[in-house]
Amino acid sequence: MNATRIRHPGRHRFAILLLGACCGLLGACGDASREATSAVASAASTPESALAAAPVAASLRMTIDGVEWTAEHDLFGAVHPLGYDRSILIAGSRGGKNPQEQAFNLNLFGIDAPGRYRVTSKDPKTGAAQIANLSAERYLAGNVFGYDLEVEIVRFSKSPDRIEARFSGTLNANDGAKVALHDGRFLYDGASAN
Repeated sequence: MNATRIRHPGRHRFAILLLGACCGLLGACGDASREATSAVASAASTPESALAAAPVAASLRMTIDGVEWTAEHDLFGAVHPLGYDRSILIAGSRGGKNPQEQAFNLNLFGIDAPGRYRVTSKDPKTGAAQIANLSAERYLAGNVFGYDLEVEIVRFSKSPDRIEARFSGTLNANDGAKVALHDGRFLYDGASAN
């Protein structure tokens, strides 16, 4: 009997890897450590919030090892999606739809309110983070190699999904390097993103 080989296009390999990692983590989902502050709560309710004033439906940008990085396509955000327990999902990609595509994912678990959260591989029930294909030698940073991020969820809502978040931290890479993320910002308005 011959086995049929299923081929996945290069752009889907990263998503499949992330999905597999997330499925393993879902069983361990619990409350993420949260330090909600009144400043964050008041910022979330002010009309000056960047989400309310954002001229675009979605944006994801950060500095990676001192170099500006902006997602160009496949921007996605989800608030408490079906099958995830109190999770917020953030994603975006840069570059062509080919094996060099740089795809970023940040998932937070156990999120009930705006606030500051630590997402670390030392406690996988807090979430997961990764970026693929920073270079041919550095094909994966974060995920199974380790990650440690501070994330501020400024505000979020469901139906339609709307997210405003800031983040920074480090991702351990497959080549042993620590990849530094600074000034990460994500804005998503599901009502106008589609």
